[in-house]
Formats: sequence, structure tokens, C-alpha cells
Amino acid sequence: MKKIFFVFLLFLFLNPTYSLNKAFAKEITNIQWKKSVAKGKKLFNFRETVTLPALGKKAWKITLLPKDCGRDNDGNYSDCKNNGKDAVVGHGGGDRARSEYSSSSKMFTGEKWMSVSIFIPQDFKSVEPVSTSLFQIYEWGKTNQQRHPRMMLRVKRGNLEPRYFAVNGMDSPGWVKKDLKIDDMRGKWTTIIFHANMTKDPLKGFVKMYVNGELYNDYEGRTGYGGKFYNKFGIYHSWISRWTEVYGEYPTQIVYYDNLFRTNSKKKLLKLIQN
Repeated sequence: MKKIFFVFLLFLFLNPTYSLNKAFAKEITNIQWKKSVAKGKKLFNFRETVTLPALGKKAWKITLLPKDCGRDNDGNYSDCKNNGKDAVVGHGGGDRARSEYSSSSKMFTGEKWMSVSIFIPQDFKSVEPVSTSLFQIYEWGKTNQQRHPRMMLRVKRGNLEPRYFAVNGMDSPGWVKKDLKIDDMRGKWTTIIFHANMTKDPLKGFVKMYVNGELYNDYEGRTGYGGKFYNKFGIYHSWISRWTEVYGEYPTQIVYYDNLFRTNSKKKLLKLIQN
């Protein structure tokens, strides 16, 4: 046993980025996360484990500095500039910034229940017209057609709302039953549950969003192109060039996360969620 422990410590010593790049805390999540497009960021350690605010003993604090972009650890994709070298999507990135984690190491298909609890600080400032996403369902596969976000939980017109991209280039709001207003989220935890069936079959696909147990949004139809799916959480800005001096100083954004769970049933999910 001592030998195994020594080997583990040696592994951490020889791989100092292991603990920085991997994030797993059973009390907060049942999913393994790793940093997304983070190499070269000014604030590389953008996730802090905090005890306040938290729904249980701990939560995660995510910070995005103004226009703080990075690039992939492997490959040529960059959020900072379009270098035209990304083999996956056929072009480089650019015009983006993020402090975001991905669960791409363990993908899923079909029907799932997912939760995320979000705490918006009182002094949170929107960067609209820049696009801001706080949580995603992302598709990945062998073709470019499959490699796209399918649901992005975005800050839009003062609300936090899901946007669906069932067909590449499409941006659907779904059936909005009730708005989730950013101002109503300030200074408190809001628990969001997604019940989704991720499939290319337009007759079977759906994503339903519940907030504190109430149905807020309902999308029905195709939810993918036959690939596999994973989640992302954190602050992701795109089209940052939309922010000009007219809007003043670009703000730092901070968002807190808890209850990052994914299960096969509602019953299992509710057992994990802390209120």
C-alpha cells in the first residue's frame, strides 16, 4: 500500500498539471472535468474551490478576465485568433475567450438527466452584445457536421436561456414557458435540471429545462447528428469584437457552480442534488 501511495505522489510530482487540469469533487459533481482551450491564458488557474457560497460544503468559483483567451493543449485551435489550421472544424478560432471545463473524456448518447446550480453575484455585469454561455451540451463525432454545440445556456436580453443548434447554423429558443431573469438570480443559488434525449431522430429528440422544479423551456425535434455528447460548464464568450469603447471597460465575470451531475434517471439525479 505504501509503495502504491509513493508511486501516486511521484506521478503528481512528475505531472504537475494533472491536479490543475482535472477537476473532480464528489460533493460538487459526479463527472470528470478538464480545462477547455486554456493553454496561454493569463489566468490559467481560473477555478477555485470555495466554501461560501455553497449548497453543501463546497462549490466552484469560475473567473473570466477580460478577453482572456487561450488555445488547445493539443492541436492548433485557438480562441485568440483564426489561424486557419484547425483540422476538426476546418478553420481556426478567434474572437473568443473562456474559462471553461469539458467532460469530453466520458461521452454519452440517448436520454439523460443533468443538473447545474448557478450563483450569480450581485455585481455581475453582462457583456452583451458579446455572446456568453454558462453551460453546454456538445456533440462530437467523426464528421465536421457532428462537432458542434447542441444546447448553450446563454445570457441573452437579461435572461439566462437555452439556445438550441439542432441543425448547424440554426439558433432556436425552444418553447419558452417562463423567462429565467438574471436579476432574479443575483445573490442566490438557482438549480437547473435538463431532461434530454440526444438523437438525430426528429420524432424522438427533446430537451426540457426545469428551474427549481418548474418547466421553463421545452424543445422537441432533432438534437444531434448521430455523434456522442458531453457537457461543458464555465464562462464562454464569443464574438468579443462586438464589445467596443462605446460600452466602456470590459468587465471581469465571476460565476459560482454546484450540483454538476448527470444520471440515467430523475430519481438518481434528485438524490445527488443539494438544496
